[in-house]
Formats: sequence, structure tokens, C-alpha cells
Amino acid sequence: MANLFSRLRLHRFYAEASSEGYAVGRVNTLLARIFAAGGLAVGLQMLLNAWSQRDMLIPIWFWPGFIMVAAGQLGMLYAAFFSGKNVFWQRWYARSIEAVIVTWFLAVPPGTHLPEGLYPWAWWGVGLAGVAAFAGLPPMRALVFLVALNLFWFIARFFPEYGGVGLWLNVQDTLLTFLFSGLSSALILVTRYEASRVDLASARKIAAAADQARVETEIREKSRLGALVHDKVLTALLLAAKATTPEEKAAASDLAITAITKLNEPARSTDGALISGGSFFEALSKIALGQDPSIRVSKSENESIELPDNVGAALTEAVLQAIINSQQHAGSWAVRELHLKSNSHGIKIVIKDNGRGFRMSRVPKNRFGIRVSIIERVQAAGGRVFIDSRPGSGTNIIIEWGGVQ
Repeated sequence: MANLFSRLRLHRFYAEASSEGYAVGRVNTLLARIFAAGGLAVGLQMLLNAWSQRDMLIPIWFWPGFIMVAAGQLGMLYAAFFSGKNVFWQRWYARSIEAVIVTWFLAVPPGTHLPEGLYPWAWWGVGLAGVAAFAGLPPMRALVFLVALNLFWFIARFFPEYGGVGLWLNVQDTLLTFLFSGLSSALILVTRYEASRVDLASARKIAAAADQARVETEIREKSRLGALVHDKVLTALLLAAKATTPEEKAAASDLAITAITKLNEPARSTDGALISGGSFFEALSKIALGQDPSIRVSKSENESIELPDNVGAALTEAVLQAIINSQQHAGSWAVRELHLKSNSHGIKIVIKDNGRGFRMSRVPKNRFGIRVSIIERVQAAGGRVFIDSRPGSGTNIIIEWGGVQ
């Protein structure tokens, strides 16, 4: 079983893990809402049963457990639809039910025997606790929690404080809760696994696009070098071959010096260390159109600017991620534009759409598409990102590198 979890690498996409991608994040949000809303009926039944049993239990033990479980139920609802802190409340809910079940014998007055057929009110939460554990804990820890909780419940049910039921009824009740939790949890894990594969494919696509942009840029740089050799070096050689007067020889010498100087400049970029703004824009335009053939691209370039190829790769990945985000969130009707501008001071890139728009302050912290894949990626390359967006007013993402004016 451990090898299976290791093979699937489930620990990489549980709940709100730092490696969570777009698809896994959407799945986690959807699962949290389904669990919070769907479990509400069972949770209300559990709390109503608790309320009806309060008089037969010791208050100092009953009320803390009741309040903890009720707070967990409300917290999961609030987190699923508003705050996004699903992991905290899912763990809280699982642990609160566990605490009530484990301390149940302390809540029952000494010598009390539960009436025949009466279930401790926490029984209705055993299955939900197992599902909540798989929603908010790493899979192996959740599995240990599920097995341990059900095993404890099975053993405890033989004691009078827990009902003192017979073996067959105990087996039936325990299997019911275990299978409910197990099947629901398996569905969660499989759904997250498939979503993680989508995120992995998306990440590979972005990486491939960045590599393609780098290759395209290097090809264009080599073409520019070939053109320079043709225009400058061959001209200098021809002029030198025909020179007969001192003036013609001096002119040929000056042209040769100019050619050598020009050759030294792009020679640094042929190894991938530096790329020109024009070559970068050409490659970036091709990548953007490959992702969204309908995107409108405009360029205003000055090839005197050069940038390191690692900066070009970072900017390419950020732009591609911005286009993907727009395709996923702006709406199918949205029109996207890509504006590329360079001058001797730096590069400015604008990705805009007329879609739904959003408020940056309302983006959950567990969403990394903008914060990590765009903002932090560009900042790590020495650039800046500005986001201008409002609901219903579209989105402008401005990326700058260098001292653009």
C-alpha cells in the first residue's frame, strides 16, 4: 500500500499543498463544497441527536464536544464558499469527532447503561470524520486515522458506556461507516490524481513552449549573425580587394573594424547568454499564437535591447500562463490582446482581455497561477508585474523588465 501511494505521489496534491496547480485547486474547492453541503444533513442529524442526549451526559464533557463539532460543521461551510481555508476546518472536524468518541465514556455518568438501540450521538460522525481526514490530511495519515478510529469504535461498542451491542450488529455498524468513508475517500484521491495529471501536462506544455521560444530566438540570432557577415564582412573584403588608393584602403580598414566590432556583439548571444528584443518578440508572438490563435498581437520594437535567455524564458512562461489564465477564467467570448514593446531601456509586455475580470484581493491564497507562475516568476528574473482588473471590466497584466519608460 505504501508503494502504491508513493507511485501515485498522492502527497503532492492533497488539500492545499504548496504544489497545488489550477486543476487540483478547482477540484479541491469543488470537493470541499460538496462535502460541506452534502454532509450538512448528516451533521444536523448528529447534532440533533446530541441535543436530545444532553440530559443523560455529564455537561462538562458534553458541551465542549458539542461546540467543537458544531463549530467544525459551520467552519467547513464558511471555508468552502468564502474563506478557502478548507484544510484547517476539515482537520478540525475530523479531530473534534475523534475527541468526542474517544472521551465518550467520560461523558456517561458512572453506572449508566444506554437504552437498547440507542446510539451515542457521535456515531453519525464516524463516517464523516474519515472523509474529512482524507480531504484535509496526507493520504497515509488519513488512512491511519480512518483505520484507528473505526477500530476504536468497534472495540468500544462492546462496553456498556457505548451501548454494549452484540458482535453481529457491531460488525454491521462498523462496516457501514468504514465502507462509506473508504469509498468516498477513494473517490477524492482518484479525482485529485486525475486533476494532478492535467496540471502536470499544463506545466510540461509551458516548459516546452519556453524551450521552443529559446530555440526560435537562437535561430533568429544566428540568422542575424549570418546577415551581418554578409552585409559587413563580405563588403569589407570586397572593398579591400578593390582598394587601390590610400583613401579606399583606409575606408576598407574602417569598414573591417566596424564589422569586427559588430561581430563581437552578437557573438555573445550565439551561446544562448543574450538575445535581442526583436528575436525574443518574434518567438514570443509565435508561442502566444500557438496557445491562442485568435489573440491579437502588436509589436513596437527596438533591437538595440538585449536580455539574458533565462529572463526571456521566465517572461515567456509568465506570458503563456497569463494567456492560459485568461482562457480559463475570462469567458469564452473574451477577446485577448498581446502588446510587445521594447526600447533601449527595457521591455514591456501587456496581456489584456475584455472578459469577466476579478479582484486580486479575492483570489484565494492557495491559487498559484498569478502569484507564483506570473508575479514571482517575473520578479525572480528582475522584472515587475502590474495587474489591473475589476469584475466585469476585463483584465490587464503588465510585465516590465528593465527601466522601461
